[in-house]
Amino acid sequence: MRDEAAMTPSDDGLLRGVWYVACPASTLRRHKPLNARICGAALTLHRSPDGTSSAVDEAGHNVTTCEQDGLLWAFMGDEITPEPTSLPPTFDDPGRGRVRFVEEALLPCHIDDAAYGLLDPAHGPYVHASPIWRSSKTLKDKAKDYVPSELGFTMVPHAPVNSRLYNIIGGSIRVTIAFRLPGLRIERIWNEKHTVVGVTALTPIDADQTVIRQIFYWDTPVLSAIRPIARLVSRPFLQQDVRIMALRQKGLTFGAKGMLIRDADQLFVWYQRIKKELREARAEGRSFVNPVKPATLRWRT
Repeated sequence: MRDEAAMTPSDDGLLRGVWYVACPASTLRRHKPLNARICGAALTLHRSPDGTSSAVDEAGHNVTTCEQDGLLWAFMGDEITPEPTSLPPTFDDPGRGRVRFVEEALLPCHIDDAAYGLLDPAHGPYVHASPIWRSSKTLKDKAKDYVPSELGFTMVPHAPVNSRLYNIIGGSIRVTIAFRLPGLRIERIWNEKHTVVGVTALTPIDADQTVIRQIFYWDTPVLSAIRPIARLVSRPFLQQDVRIMALRQKGLTFGAKGMLIRDADQLFVWYQRIKKELREARAEGRSFVNPVKPATLRWRT
């Protein structure tokens, strides 16, 4: 589902001049460099004896890094935006910068395809069917209100109606979900006592592969107690995404074309428009204008 209209023959469609999650900060140890590949560039990540992180590319050029919310971010600049003008986005996490849980997988697709899967609100009961989660037999009509937000859009706070998992932190739950470029989905779940923040981050290795990470922060003891078994749920969950993306890429080799349907695909349409506007605004040397307008979207999931 990459936006072909916004691409030139020499363009891989990857957005640069933005921050990407390189790895959880805790995985980068002193005197033990890590290798990473982001937007086609091979990086070596270092942590010095004083704890400072840094990165260099394969040509030996320094790559700007930043540690925030327990994550190591790398700024992948381009000719128009070679250096960052702001810090990475913050999640206002309840863990005070401590990542409580992270799981990752490799999606065999372009980040635009990965974003489509991330944004499709109706795929859950089919791709992620599970007795623990939900199934296609429990579909309900949904109506969600959205407003524009920084480099993206946000579903306004609401009470969840599908998943019983939300209730693990107690009653009177509220949920809000935000998406922002280049590929961050931030879900905030809270009540009067506790808060859980779940971040899904997409990091493109190149035009054909994308790392998807599920990152969680929380301040509730019950989630810490069940953390040892959480991977039994999260790993199969991500592998379901891997499988569906592999099937999609197989279909594309036969010339299969995607079809966008309102309202369920409107989030991906917004993603395409926001990405196109950001690139055009930079090329023209003007301010970015978010093309998203407040809207109520309806689907069945």
